[in-house]
Amino acid sequence: MLNGLKLRELRNVKGYTTLDIANLTHISKSYIEELERGTKHNPAFNKVVSLASVLGVKVDELILRS
Repeated sequence: MLNGLKLRELRNVKGYTTLDIANLTHISKSYIEELERGTKHNPAFNKVVSLASVLGVKVDELILRS
């Protein structure tokens, strides 16, 4: 499960808007916003890889740990 709060934190640290991330990953802005709010939980693995790559982190850093 993706950690939306961590995604938002990392995005803000990098100074990116959701539109910036959308343009860099080709994932819609609204989908990224849903991930950050927690209304979407399980994006396709390739989307997580793309987000991690743009944010300069490992995939593990975007995953919720139980």
